[in-house]
Amino acid sequence: MQRGLRYLRLLAVVLWASAFASPAPADVSKQFELSLQGQFFPGLSSDPADIREQFFTGIEAEFSSDFDSEHLIGTFLPYGRIASGGGEMNHVDIRELNLLYTQDNWEGIAGISRVFWGVTESGHLVDIINQTDQLEGFDGEDKLGQAMIRISRLFDQSTVDLYALPGFREREFLPPGQPLALPFTISDDKPLYGAGNEAQHMDFALRLSGYQGIADYGLSWFSGTSRDPEFVLQSTGTYRPRYPLIHQAGLDLQLTLDSWLWKLEAIHRTFESDTVTDDFTAIIGGTEYTIYGLVDALFDLGLLAEWHGDSREDRTTVPMQNDLFAGLRVSFSDTQSSEFLAGIFSDLDDGSDSVRVEASRRILGDARITLEAQSFVNVDSGNALSYLKDSDFIVLSLQLFF
Repeated sequence: MQRGLRYLRLLAVVLWASAFASPAPADVSKQFELSLQGQFFPGLSSDPADIREQFFTGIEAEFSSDFDSEHLIGTFLPYGRIASGGGEMNHVDIRELNLLYTQDNWEGIAGISRVFWGVTESGHLVDIINQTDQLEGFDGEDKLGQAMIRISRLFDQSTVDLYALPGFREREFLPPGQPLALPFTISDDKPLYGAGNEAQHMDFALRLSGYQGIADYGLSWFSGTSRDPEFVLQSTGTYRPRYPLIHQAGLDLQLTLDSWLWKLEAIHRTFESDTVTDDFTAIIGGTEYTIYGLVDALFDLGLLAEWHGDSREDRTTVPMQNDLFAGLRVSFSDTQSSEFLAGIFSDLDDGSDSVRVEASRRILGDARITLEAQSFVNVDSGNALSYLKDSDFIVLSLQLFF
């Protein structure tokens, strides 16, 4: 385990232990989530080497306490998953292990945590603090816990956050033979880094966020090791991940005008020397229009459209470099919090299409059933996602909360 991550884990554990060692230990609230999931790949052949279905059992626990203090909150959130096929698909992570201190208009957090930035529906360019948990899902929404120290100053309509991020976490890739795995073999050698001290490099981030009138905004700056790896071809024919040093400026903006939401995410990323990737600018911009109270107030209907652009303009290696997402969201007015989202991604250069569906509904009071499905219905051979053309998938999950 990396040194910075070890130190912050140790700090959080020591402080937690000190609090519970007091004569009158504070109450600890506990929540658990048990998940049962099946993944199905109907587009794959019946060859025994192909994995057409696989199953997972996961558990996530959340422990929190205020230690009988008006200013302190501790959180511990471990996660583990067992795969039916075992091996590298088994997975454990500490999502959060931190202490939050609040005093007047100041906040400070130390330990392992997760941070989300972003406003758009079909992608998140500005969300850079945590490493993507590639083993958990295709859409990149799941994140690994990141060691950090955050200091925040709260104002009336805005917040300034400063992050120090020790202990870089490399990305774990799906093993060969897995559906949705990369189309080339990842080297077993340790990754390459742009920083001389490799994973021990200290990253920094700064964000100003707030609201003003109809606008909710975030301005961010990140300097450190990129969470997105490059791949360097080795003499063995395998590809070795390389994590370059980057500087990234980001903007997320949402305007609310009656039933309209106008959304924007934009980044400009520059790389330090000895990188195989050029500096670039990327953008996601679009709108969501909601029609409320349809069919005797049975549901609300949202209509979405977002455009993805990337200055690299290389459709063979850069997905979503000139693409349009169009979709609809249905939110039912029921006690089960039923939701449905469907959309299509279309490449405006080569005509490639991909359809995605998400749905969820509460059942049995303390349970939720969810569906995710994606079909790569028409992918051009020159598109960056062409290796997924036979990898349509359906994911069914049951989550039990207690």
